[in-house]
Amino acid sequence: MRKFFSSLILMLCMFVSLPVMAAETDEKKELGFWFEAQTISKNPSRLLGQFQQDVSNSLGFFVFVEQDSDGYEQHYLGPKWKPTEWLELGIGVGRETVPDEFTATRRAFFFNANWEKVGVSGSFENGGSGAWHKVTATYAVSKHIGVGVMDETGFEPGPRLEYNIKKNVQVWGALLRNQDTKENTSVFAINFSF
Repeated sequence: MRKFFSSLILMLCMFVSLPVMAAETDEKKELGFWFEAQTISKNPSRLLGQFQQDVSNSLGFFVFVEQDSDGYEQHYLGPKWKPTEWLELGIGVGRETVPDEFTATRRAFFFNANWEKVGVSGSFENGGSGAWHKVTATYAVSKHIGVGVMDETGFEPGPRLEYNIKKNVQVWGALLRNQDTKENTSVFAINFSF
């Protein structure tokens, strides 16, 4: 738990300091950072972070990290490819740590597809602790509001509502049903990029 809060404090410091540095260097170009904090009822909270860098118009690389409040950690990195303006694909390899159990290799694949007001994204992982996926499809009702559906390992697909506070800051919530217990599970998150 202590490590979780240390990570949260570090991310908040970056949230405050890096956008200022970015504004001083180049107001229009983002640095490539994305962070999200999630609270999930009756489950560990999550801190997620990603860094992406383009090396050409269609090629680049990414680094992804996750820290859960129960001590679970994972990170991976790899290349990403943008074959069209609306589609981005990436594959990565890294490590995961399940507290008091094991550390193992983790593999991942992700995609992001955006057509006008429709966005579909997915992440698929495999390795020591087993297969995991998350797929989200949303429709932008307005500049600030998006509605859609979310599917994640261990839960039945459920509704998702997004609110864009500003261009690079979003809050979202989803209502999912646990596949094992059949209990409703709410997910709330805030993410930002710079």
